[in-house]
Amino acid sequence: MTNNNTYVLGQVLDRELDVEEDARGKKKRIHALIVDQDEENCQILVESFQEVKYFTDVALTGKEAIEMAKEFFYNIAVVEISLEDMNGLDFIRVLKGIHPDTSVIFMTGSPSLENSVDALNAGASAYLVKPIQKEKLMYHITEALERQRSIIETRELLFAERRKREFYQYLSIRDGLTDLYNHRHFHELLNQEMAPASRYGYPLSLLMVDIDNFKKFNDLYGHPAGDNVLVQIGKLFRQNCRQLDHVCRYGGEEFAIITPETNGKNAVHLAKRLLNRVREMKIQVYDSTIEEAVTISVGLASFPVDGQTKEDLIRIADQNLLQAKKKGKNCYCSPLL
Repeated sequence: MTNNNTYVLGQVLDRELDVEEDARGKKKRIHALIVDQDEENCQILVESFQEVKYFTDVALTGKEAIEMAKEFFYNIAVVEISLEDMNGLDFIRVLKGIHPDTSVIFMTGSPSLENSVDALNAGASAYLVKPIQKEKLMYHITEALERQRSIIETRELLFAERRKREFYQYLSIRDGLTDLYNHRHFHELLNQEMAPASRYGYPLSLLMVDIDNFKKFNDLYGHPAGDNVLVQIGKLFRQNCRQLDHVCRYGGEEFAIITPETNGKNAVHLAKRLLNRVREMKIQVYDSTIEEAVTISVGLASFPVDGQTKEDLIRIADQNLLQAKKKGKNCYCSPLL
């Protein structure tokens, strides 16, 4: 029989070629693992699998086979149920723990009804008696591969459907331009954060933010440049807020930031930081940086000091935003003032 290590190395090199062929759309070959201390039987099975162009590896012990399975997925494993170092039923449990989709066919020279029942109950696809009849083995392998292919295809379809649902769900809560949470989801998030704040008395603050003179900017540089400003400012807000904060595009050039477990004083610190960061922004318009700075105005409201309900917080934060505009823009207004 061919030296096992050399044989395995040859198959690994062939697999690399097989992957390249599969990437070009050709049919992927089957990978088989034979586990048996009987080298003569292994050689017979290898020759049978080579006839149908299966890539085949051989292991003489259960532990060796398990180590090989950790490195590679086998479509089929043909296994002696009475291995010298491991019971076949223990082997299939370990193998299925690594690759649940590998189909296992047990073979034995000492058949018993109890063993056959135990093997099938453990998840084996078939239980064959030595000497193995080639036609019978290939019949069971074909059936096992069909079941395997059906299971994998079904799982892939279900996974694709789940990813599609997740994608559409993501789109439903995100603003298409800035990728921030949209107006509808803002209200859902504020409701979610108000519940524990009301129940346990946690502080909660809301910042309403508006870009100053945005219409003038659009008229001067064009709407694509204005869109770019919205994207840059949205990114800046996310970078300067905590992970548990919710940055939303409220509408147009207006943003809303929900800050859980944040009292009015700490919300003012955040407002000041955002005002400074926006003033320092270098705004790119097409291929150049504009000279004049973009600024924002911020209105704040905090639970429970300024309002007891979601509607109160939105109303008071919006009123304070209007006050910041009246004060000359590029500033914040809070009930703390």
